[in-house]
Order: sequence, then C-alpha cells, then structure tokens
Amino acid sequence: EFSIKAGDLEIHSGLCAGSFGKRSNLDIKWKRPFVQNKPDKLNNYIAVKYHVRYPLPENTIALHNFKNGYCGISTIEDGKNCLCYLTTAENLHRNKNSIEKLEENILFQNPELLKIFKTAEILYDKPEIISQISFEKKSLVENHILMLGDAAGMITPLCGNGMSMAMHGSKIAAELMIDFFNRKITRQEMENQYEKKWNHEFASRLRTGRRVQSLFGDPFITNAFISFLKPFPFLVDKLISKTHGQPF
Repeated sequence: EFSIKAGDLEIHSGLCAGSFGKRSNLDIKWKRPFVQNKPDKLNNYIAVKYHVRYPLPENTIALHNFKNGYCGISTIEDGKNCLCYLTTAENLHRNKNSIEKLEENILFQNPELLKIFKTAEILYDKPEIISQISFEKKSLVENHILMLGDAAGMITPLCGNGMSMAMHGSKIAAELMIDFFNRKITRQEMENQYEKKWNHEFASRLRTGRRVQSLFGDPFITNAFISFLKPFPFLVDKLISKTHGQPF
C-alpha cells in the first residue's frame, strides 16, 4: 500500500503512478541515476518558449540550427505561433546566464532566426524557461511506482511527439492496472509487463532520437547531415517513422 501526503491530506492506495514530469524533488529524494550523473551532452539542456505572431504557413514546422542548439516555430491556435528553442546550459552560462545575451550572441548568428526575432510580434512579456532537461535513459518502475510521460523518459523535441508518447504509455499502464485490480496478474507481473511493453513501443525511438540529437548544434555536421538526406526523401520518411511510431 502507498501512503501519499500532501499538506494535511493523506491518501492510501494499492497502486501509484508517477506522472510528475521530467525532473522533480521525488527524483532527487529517490536518487534516480539520471539526476546524479555529471552534466553532459544528453542531460543538461534548457528550453525557451515564446508565443508570437509571424507569417508562417499553417502546414509548416520550421527548424533553424545554431551553435549547440536548434529552434523550431509552428502555427498554433488563433493565428499564433509557438517559437521554442533548445540549447545547452553551458551556452547560457557563457552568456552570463542572460537569455537576451544568449539570443543576441548565439541565435542571431543564424540570419533566419535574427529575422524571426526582429519581425515577429512577441505576445507575452517573458518567455517560459525550463532548465535541467535530461534525455538520458530512466527507470520505468521506481519503488513499485509505474513511471509515466516524461518521468519515464523524454524524447528529443527534434525527433518525436512527447505528448503522444505520454498518452500511449498511460494507456499501456492503465490496461495492466485494470488486470492487476481484477487479480488477473500479480504486481510483479504488472511491473514486468509494463517495462516490456513500454520498451517495445518507445526504446528504439528514444535511441534514434538521441543519435539524431547528437548531430545537431554543430553547424558543419548538421549541414552535412541535411545535405545528405535531401536527395533521398525516402530516408527522411524512414527516419520519421523510427521516431514517431504508429497511431494507437
């Protein structure tokens, strides 16, 4: 049985799932390996997101490269655009932990990004900033708690739809939980099957995502990679299928 305390409230449950996101105090308390690893190219990113208005075709997601990161822009509701970039914490540190200096000194070296930032209408006073993003492999069951969504593993935004993965993983967990409550399987069987089914659906996607992620951020390697893919659209389709999965 699990006992969950929140303020004056205490809840008792026979099952518990962890859907608390990419990094939480629980991860630190449990000493999960990914929070204890030294910073490297897979576990020390920041993300910055703006909502803007910019003339971009609705059926287009544009990706623009810069040193140690990349920026994407796409159309969302009400004629707005989501403008979001991912880069290393080291990039921010080298620019005195200033988002403005980071953008001016790093992102604006790409003329396309300079054009977007200078001509787009910024809709909010400040961007949303998320730090300590890790794309490392995570445990799927921790202290008999089934991990869901980003708590189970994050795919690089360049390579996949994290929201879809979270919903699909939750569907897998829910079906096994129902079998457990109906006494069709034991707790151990539920945990083992969850790890097996989750890995079957997502492990190869995450591996591919990490490999592609490692190619971006270096202008020479990125340009060479894209130049190689351009004449072979079937390879692009193959790569997308490797990171996005099938409808469920």
